[in-house]
This record gives sequence, structure tokens and C-alpha cells, in this order.
Amino acid sequence: MLCTLSHFLKRFRDDTKGTVAVEAAIVLPMLFWAFMAMAVFFDMYQTRSTSEKAAFTVSDLLSRETAAVDQDYLDNALGLFKSISTLDSVSSLRVSVVSYSDIDDEYFLDWSHGTGLDDGLDDLGLQNMTGHLPVLVNGERLIVVQTFGKYDPPIDVGLGTIDVDTFVFSRPRFAPQLAWSS
Repeated sequence: MLCTLSHFLKRFRDDTKGTVAVEAAIVLPMLFWAFMAMAVFFDMYQTRSTSEKAAFTVSDLLSRETAAVDQDYLDNALGLFKSISTLDSVSSLRVSVVSYSDIDDEYFLDWSHGTGLDDGLDDLGLQNMTGHLPVLVNGERLIVVQTFGKYDPPIDVGLGTIDVDTFVFSRPRFAPQLAWSS
């Protein structure tokens, strides 16, 4: 009996009929997942790119402004961001004007307001972002535009929801600073 079992196992090991079907059954689901994941990754990076371009557009719009801006202006800027960006989720926008003092070697918050789901920046938040700000000369001001949104992939490939946040800064172009009107 042991001899026949051994003979059966050797014959089973050497038999190659049906291996293509077994390999296809193993590989095709992984290949299909990889194809779908590539499409989702491409869409995610495209969404990230359009969100950054939309944030740069809003930042450029604000840097050219010579009059004071108000909450309605920021709401409309968020509408512009949403129309340019390909994010499907609810987005929010935060605009802050930051100045620098070389006497204190410190950044100061002139004003900050948000729209959408976000509030303005506080002093603690400014201190946390100083590593991302460029070196400024004394008294120079900087307009910081931050956008916040989420990318929800159309097909679940194991990523879940991805945060798509942007951080863009620019200097005022035609006025010494961007003023806030309440």
C-alpha cells in the first residue's frame, strides 16, 4: 500500500496537465487588481496636481489684489478653487497673511480667515508651519493659501480616503500687503 501511495504521489508531482489554468486562476485576480490600482493611482495624482494648480491660481489672484478682501471674497475664491480642482469632496480654504521681524527672528500673523470647513490659523499653528515658510526680510509680508480636501477613490483598492492638502505662498505684487475688511 505504501508503494502504491508513493507511486501515486510521484505521478501527481510529474503531471503538468492543467498548470496553465491553475496559474491563470492565481495570477488573473492579482493582474486585475494591479490594473485597477494603477488607474486609481493615476486619478489620485491627477487630482493632487489639479488641486495644487487651483491653489496656485487662488494665491496668484490674492497676490494681485489691491483692495481689502472679506469673507465673501474668500467664499468666491473657494468656489473658484472647487471649479478648477477635480476634488469631489467638500473642500475648505484658509488664507493667512504672515509678516517677519528680524529683530525677534520670528514670524507674526497679521490675519487669517478660512472658509468651507476650516477656521483661521492661530499663533500656535503659525509656529508649527514656520519650517515651511521661506526666509523673509524685515517687515516683508507673505500670503499663505492652504486648501484641504479628501480624495475618495472610485474603486476600493485598499487605499481608503486620502487627504489632499495644499500649502502655497506668494508675496503681494501690487500692494505692500493684503488687507482684511470685516
